[in-house]
Amino acid sequence: MLRLAVSRLLSAVPVLILISIVSFTLLRLAPGDPALLSAGLEASPEVLERVRQSMRLDEPVWVQYWAWLSDLLRGDLGNSYSDKSPVTEVIAERLPATLQLSAAALLLIVAVGVPMGILSALRANRMADQVIRVASLAGVSVPNFIVALLLVLLFGWWFPGLMPYEGFVPITEDFAASIQHIVLPAIALAAPQVGLVARMTRSSMLEVLGQDYISAARAMGVRESVIVCRDALRNALLPVVTVLGVQIGYLLGGSVVVETVFSIPGIGRLLVDSFAIRDYPVTIGVMMFIAIVFVLVNIVVDVLYGVINPRIRAGYEAGRS
Repeated sequence: MLRLAVSRLLSAVPVLILISIVSFTLLRLAPGDPALLSAGLEASPEVLERVRQSMRLDEPVWVQYWAWLSDLLRGDLGNSYSDKSPVTEVIAERLPATLQLSAAALLLIVAVGVPMGILSALRANRMADQVIRVASLAGVSVPNFIVALLLVLLFGWWFPGLMPYEGFVPITEDFAASIQHIVLPAIALAAPQVGLVARMTRSSMLEVLGQDYISAARAMGVRESVIVCRDALRNALLPVVTVLGVQIGYLLGGSVVVETVFSIPGIGRLLVDSFAIRDYPVTIGVMMFIAIVFVLVNIVVDVLYGVINPRIRAGYEAGRS
């Protein structure tokens, strides 16, 4: 397992380098002059030129990239153009809100999507299955920003005061208020993914339930609950874990619209705000953070394969993967 984790980490390095090159280049080619943000709109051309030189904006893009990458390897993401704060501190200030939102959304996805998929598979081609499949398709088809806007309209206009629909309260300050403020954004962020997980779980469960060893267990009189929970579900979880791993990265990056609609000060909203004012260090810092999290989560998913399925773990230990 250790060999697998190390190999996956090594293979992720070129991916992250490619992401950084593309992101850095596209940001530098975007219209706008970030020196205006630092110097002010009323700054003279001479002042703007000095500021541009101090930011290395007068150098070729590849020189700027190499300087940024050298600082990154030392753990320095630079300073924000807008308030001169270190980018790491800016991200750290916004990260708790996004982590809380993503964790709540992931909990909803697992707690709702997986049971829906299991029930749909156990009641295949019956009324319950048809209802769940239609609901799953509707969830996958509706973007999260539509769900977010509908929730704001529902609780901000039709039923005001029933649930808070904007703002954020850290869970460390007021647990009850924090849960109330995070429910609607979590629902908006999780809704499309619940349908995807339910459909994936149903498909995987149907495939496993059709295997010969399941039929043999039933013929031997093993209880259906034991077959479903011990034999079928464990083997059916592999593709579901893969989807959940991808969704964790999506939850971090896909929270941009949801955080904006519900006025949550997370890194998704930080990404939009920093790009709007051409605060390049913050923008590229957030993008790289999301990319690193996405890569690490997928490595964890690969390791979890071996934990869930002993045959895969044996293959890893034998050096076949």
